[in-house]
Amino acid sequence: MDIDEVIEIWERCRSGEFKKIPDDFYDILQEMIEEREKIKNNVDEEEYFKIEDEIRTLRRIRREVFEARLNRILKMAWMNVCGCKVDEDSMMEVERDLFRRIVEILETFKSKIFGGRRERKVLVRVKRDVEFEGVDGRSYRLKREDVVLLPEENAKALIEGGFAEKVSCKR
Repeated sequence: MDIDEVIEIWERCRSGEFKKIPDDFYDILQEMIEEREKIKNNVDEEEYFKIEDEIRTLRRIRREVFEARLNRILKMAWMNVCGCKVDEDSMMEVERDLFRRIVEILETFKSKIFGGRRERKVLVRVKRDVEFEGVDGRSYRLKREDVVLLPEENAKALIEGGFAEKVSCKR
């Protein structure tokens, strides 16, 4: 993998895409950083600062890709717990393992809170800003384009009032 491929993956993550990346992506980035660390002390001052900049950029890319993908995995885990079908194919093996463990933890937590009873919830996309008190006792302040899981009764009212639309998930 070269720097152009690394930047392409980084740009896809920044745009919100969640596509398969090589399982050794983070290892490759670490190797690229270590290679530059080794050579930076044997070059002139101008080249030294150029290499330092590359190292900082590679570290920033690694952090941003990690954060973007982790954020997406957390959202996908919650969607899975809420009954939506989630495609794990785009995950690295280590991400898939994390995803499954998070789902397990969330399901255990949810079952402890709700005592095994399944509260009916609906996933909606908000079309207009709205504030309301939910039947679950929570205060909601929702913004246009938010995607949220709401108690069925509240979701129905928002959909009928034109404030939201139901999001369909494959099961």
